[in-house]
Amino acid sequence: MTGPAPRPLPPRPASDTAPPGTRTADLLHTLRLVWRASPRHSVTYALTSLLGSALPAANLYIGKLLLDEVARAAQGGVTYGALLSLLGVQVALVVLGSLLSTVQSASQQLLGDSLQHSVSRRILDKASGLSVEAFENAETYDKLQQAYREVGSRPLGVATQLVGLAGAAVTLASVGALMARLGFWVLPLVLLASLPGVIVSNRFGVEGYRMLRRQTHDARVQNYLGGLLTSDTLVKEVRLFGFEPYLLRRWRDYYLGFRQQLEALVRRRSGWGFAASLVSALLIGLASALILRRAAAGQITVGDFSVFVLGITQVQGTVAGLLNGVSGIYQNLLYMRNLFDFLELPDRDLDAGETWYGPIDTIEFQGVGFRYPLTDRDVLSGVSFTVRRGEALALVGENGAGKTTLVKLLTRLFEPTSGRILLNGQDAARFSPRSVQKEMSIIFQDFGQYQMSARENVALAEVSRLDDAPGVQGAVDRAGAAFVETLPGGLETPLGRLFQGGRQLSGGQWQRLALARLYFRAASVLVFDEPTAALDARAEFETMEALRTQARDRITLLISHRFSTVRLADRIIVLEGGVIVESGSHQELLARGGKYAVLYDLQARGYAANEEPAAPA
Repeated sequence: MTGPAPRPLPPRPASDTAPPGTRTADLLHTLRLVWRASPRHSVTYALTSLLGSALPAANLYIGKLLLDEVARAAQGGVTYGALLSLLGVQVALVVLGSLLSTVQSASQQLLGDSLQHSVSRRILDKASGLSVEAFENAETYDKLQQAYREVGSRPLGVATQLVGLAGAAVTLASVGALMARLGFWVLPLVLLASLPGVIVSNRFGVEGYRMLRRQTHDARVQNYLGGLLTSDTLVKEVRLFGFEPYLLRRWRDYYLGFRQQLEALVRRRSGWGFAASLVSALLIGLASALILRRAAAGQITVGDFSVFVLGITQVQGTVAGLLNGVSGIYQNLLYMRNLFDFLELPDRDLDAGETWYGPIDTIEFQGVGFRYPLTDRDVLSGVSFTVRRGEALALVGENGAGKTTLVKLLTRLFEPTSGRILLNGQDAARFSPRSVQKEMSIIFQDFGQYQMSARENVALAEVSRLDDAPGVQGAVDRAGAAFVETLPGGLETPLGRLFQGGRQLSGGQWQRLALARLYFRAASVLVFDEPTAALDARAEFETMEALRTQARDRITLLISHRFSTVRLADRIIVLEGGVIVESGSHQELLARGGKYAVLYDLQARGYAANEEPAAPA
């Protein structure tokens, strides 16, 4: 689905304030990335670019000789064969230039593709090694998005612009040597004439960049508002409540604010640009007057004059390319700093530690606490409990009580900031998170809806068994996902709207597949985070019956706001503000008349209030 074109988002504001040493290190790091992506194509691109940079001077010189010979031929002093020889050299230079340009373009394209793959792979590898906490940190997530967004062009841009600088230096030196023969002041005047336009361009290029950077927040909001207007999942609610005009008005307000700053920038840039063009024209006029004076004195030939006329354009273009290349490298390195900031984030090695073997029979929390980095509030504090194989433990509490954080600690997605977690009496911190997680299977409240086949949606729980058709079918049956049989391709049907031919499911059907994914892994610990939130009453009953069967010889952890689900647990823990305030069975907690009883009574009243009154006799 297409929508309003998103506003470009610049890198983090801190990036353009890094010390010069950082810029040099980033440049060297970028060049290493390019070299490692494809040494062969890197060398080919650099050599063809440098050889091609010497051709303008060669063409100018051969053109000068040809014009001089034509002038002599008019007086009968040159043969036709001599003219053909020079023409042959000129054609050969054109063919050589075309060949070098073709090889250069091909090597640049292949280098760019190799580089994009290489850097993308590094970003994905890095993302795979980050802790879950990192993804819940807005700054870290911004770094990931910025790095991935710029991966296609920035590293290659730095390399090609650096090679371009070297080529520009070759061109400028060779063409400048030819023009210097025309008079001492000619080349300096042409060089000076090139500077005003480049200075103005670079100055306002930086100002434009800073303007975009100041607009970062507004651009994000505007892009978000455009996304609301084009979202396939939100279109129903937007249409029903009819707030499209409000969203459009806000979207346009942000645009108008940006446009106001842009117009001011364009006016100033246009004024200074005209002034720079005027200065350049005067300097070129002065250089031309000096050349014409020498021509009138018979001190230069027709070919020499052609070198001057054609050399002006060549020198001005080369100087502009040289200075713009320096500016371009600087700006590209700003974006590269985003990539390096992301790649320099600390990893979490999920395979570090001893390997856990066998089922988990007991889980014990001993005074466990957790606090997110850079915060001063404990999400959990002093949490202690034990659950054994064959038992079902339920977690109850209002939103923000710490239930989901506790599950993330249990499943080794997070590590406690205080206390410890014991597995079969052993400190879980001794063992690699990956090996412990293999004994755990979970359905999260925000379970994944993978735009893949139905079979893959189930078998992703254990990718080594992707082709285990009987296992997938058994998990589907246990989850009550019989609807799979009605899909056009059965388990091989692609799901979701993202790709062509995909079949969209209801929320309850997606949840059934998530349950099947949980059952597919032969784990000794099952975690259900709101396992029936998207199910109707019948589906909830069937799911809970299946859950009872699956939980008999495993450890089961339940999180639910539905007390019809919670009451099935052997023991219930009530969390409030990250602290356990009650613990016991359903009946024990009701008899105690505490927090659990209050929450249960509130839900029971809600059910009673929704019942239809009996019809009068």
